[in-house]
Amino acid sequence: SLNDKTLLRASFGMFNDLWAGVMQTVQGIGGDWPSVAQILTPALNTSNQVATVNWQDPLAGLGSAGLPAPTPFGQVEWYRDPKAKNPYSEQWNFGVQRQLSPNTVMTANYVGSQSHRLTVGGLYNVALTPGPGTPAQVTARQPFPYISPTFYDRSIGNSSYNGFQFSTNHHSSSGLSYLVAYTWSKSIDVGCSGFFGIESCSIQNPYNIKGDRSVSGFDLTHVLTASAVAPLPFGKGRRFANSSGLVNYLIGNWQLNGILTLTSGVPYYVYISSDIPNIGNFAPAIAGNGNVRANQVGDPHLSNPSTQEWFNTAAFAPPAPFTFGNSGRNSLRADWFKNLDLSLFKDFPFGESKSLQFRAEAFNVTNTPTWGIPVNDLNNHAQFGTITTTRSTERQLQLSLKLYF
Repeated sequence: SLNDKTLLRASFGMFNDLWAGVMQTVQGIGGDWPSVAQILTPALNTSNQVATVNWQDPLAGLGSAGLPAPTPFGQVEWYRDPKAKNPYSEQWNFGVQRQLSPNTVMTANYVGSQSHRLTVGGLYNVALTPGPGTPAQVTARQPFPYISPTFYDRSIGNSSYNGFQFSTNHHSSSGLSYLVAYTWSKSIDVGCSGFFGIESCSIQNPYNIKGDRSVSGFDLTHVLTASAVAPLPFGKGRRFANSSGLVNYLIGNWQLNGILTLTSGVPYYVYISSDIPNIGNFAPAIAGNGNVRANQVGDPHLSNPSTQEWFNTAAFAPPAPFTFGNSGRNSLRADWFKNLDLSLFKDFPFGESKSLQFRAEAFNVTNTPTWGIPVNDLNNHAQFGTITTTRSTERQLQLSLKLYF
């Protein structure tokens, strides 16, 4: 500490983890081919026991061998890199905390991290170069023409996070307390954040994953949260109606609570559900939102976006035949999130240590919608740029009783 009112804090750590997404599932599956899907083929069900193995202990649970898996020729499979390594993260922070008054503390922190060997998937064994051609000619441009384009998971991803966190915490003897916290941050990664789970995206060109380096699918530039607990000034020992007995029992011990949350919108991008480069990299049912991003030909931002046109739809166009799109992954933002929850509590004490608490709670009390990601498939001509979903729930009211004993 610098003095009796100021503290400095700093730390650094390295943390190991397991694989994510389908890579995690692979740990409990074993077989002769390095393929997940083949092991699940019904033809493999035999009376012989199949070894239950995982990547970290390939000899675990060995029994009598099962039949060899069928060959992967002509089938879309799911492979993993046999040399894949566990991901790890380096994390650090530095902060200062200052007591502004006997009841108020302010904190400022810098938080950073770098993660390595993260799971990156996608369809591989596609054509090495885009270009014209029949399906047979596209197949001839594949590294292994006798195997279909197939999913291949590798531990080659990386990410970084840098954030500044500020908070003020206040507690008073009257029972009033509040916490205001603000974070300004940026998270960057390669490929798809959290595999397919967060963005439901896919890598545009699996031979150039650096082209998919951008802000993470969960990146929120600004996050502001404010909460407060305020006893109402009525009843015994309070400013108004300071009395005891029945009056205090009815109007005393009321408490108003609130939580306000404001965040930046989640990232998204405009894509085209089509294999325009003609490399055989198109499996939207599995890989998410198609593989080709649109070309950006103008400013996509609108001064007054609406649910009918959230971004400038004229700013995007299909790439030229046999090329990749030039717009960036996660280059756009959806609606910012806003929510206010309020509640009113009243305690009815009885006995020596018991009380009954009445609660009236309102979630999203203003009934303000947070719009979801707009339709961002350029091929969906009828709805492109419009909003059809929300990320928030409608107003909810709740009454309850809680017994303390």
